[in-house]
Amino acid sequence: MKPTTVVRSLCKANVMMYQLIGGELSPYTAKVRSYLRFKKIPFEPVTASAEIYANFIKPRIGWSVIPVLVTPQNEAIQDSTDIIDYLEQRHPVPSIQPRTPKQKLACSLLELFADEWMVLPIMHYRWSFPENLPFIKEEFGRIGFPEHSTSERSSIAGALYGKFQSMRGVLGINEQTAPAIEESWKGLLDELTAHFDKHPYLLGGKPCVADFALGGMMFAHLYRDPVPGMLMKTRAPLVAAWVEHMNGHLPSISRYNVHEVDGDGRVVRKRRPEGCDDYCAEDEIPQTLDPILKRVCGEFGPVLLSTRRRLIQFIKDNPGVTKLPRNIGQHEFQIGGITSQRGIFPFNIWMWQRVTDIYHNMNDCDKGESSAMMSQYPHGLDIIRANLDSYRVERKANFLHAVLHKSKI
Repeated sequence: MKPTTVVRSLCKANVMMYQLIGGELSPYTAKVRSYLRFKKIPFEPVTASAEIYANFIKPRIGWSVIPVLVTPQNEAIQDSTDIIDYLEQRHPVPSIQPRTPKQKLACSLLELFADEWMVLPIMHYRWSFPENLPFIKEEFGRIGFPEHSTSERSSIAGALYGKFQSMRGVLGINEQTAPAIEESWKGLLDELTAHFDKHPYLLGGKPCVADFALGGMMFAHLYRDPVPGMLMKTRAPLVAAWVEHMNGHLPSISRYNVHEVDGDGRVVRKRRPEGCDDYCAEDEIPQTLDPILKRVCGEFGPVLLSTRRRLIQFIKDNPGVTKLPRNIGQHEFQIGGITSQRGIFPFNIWMWQRVTDIYHNMNDCDKGESSAMMSQYPHGLDIIRANLDSYRVERKANFLHAVLHKSKI
């Protein structure tokens, strides 16, 4: 099929409906898909087959990446965060953004953690265990080449396996760090179990954008893939049920979604306490989030701070270069007391800016309360107070660019 034919068929399939191009293997597709379902925004799922990659995504986006949202006006929007920002402006109800300062800050920080740091467990558990191979080969083949036979798909997908497996190194996944990554993930599962035993979502009675980010990362890799899926379902079945719920496979199961039989013999929902379907009252951060936020800041904080320093140095060493590569080198990091090397990703800065912007736009009173909260966590104050305005990392035409105020560097 010619590229123009693919574009035309995608655009005309349903002119009044969004189309989400992605795949079941993609955590960022899952993030957007669960958001669309929660908001009840009509959309058509489009599998990102090899043909769609070659004849739609690459020409429209500039590189091979998912998810991509095609709007009824034939705009193509890439990146899960940009997609959700775009949709929130046009479909603001129900909101998935907290309005109070500490909850806004925590929400953005948890989204950053899910999108950018959870690549360690998801990529380790997918690509380090040979037991996953039959499932992964079938999934890659089914998505990429849906019209081929199973044996043909498996053969083609097998060639892709080595490419993705090799990505572990640049992320810092190796024989030395693997045990620490596994212990960190198991610890997070335990912490999430304790939290979801008390609250339906991260910040209380309704989901925020961080819920969709976390649920997407967990569903696509850590729930569906055989090895981590078994771990989640046996060690943290409550978390597995939450992941299923976030991705539309289970109704909300909580103490506030319970039915009873009334005096007339009818099955009715029990009366809910006032406010149970909203974020925690009075800008409260649930106490059960404390160990999770401590993990977020303790593990990812030093990486963010190092990435900032190294990006500034990269900009100084490459005057006139504004378009940023996805990886600008390597730096040292630690996890579970193990020191290793990983890539330096400017995208971390782009997401981190969203956190610091929230803090720097607060009034003095809100800054004080937010600082008191973040001071409990390792590197917490450094994370929120960092001055990222000496430069900005912006996305232009689906690529990262440095926007500098050189006098401030």
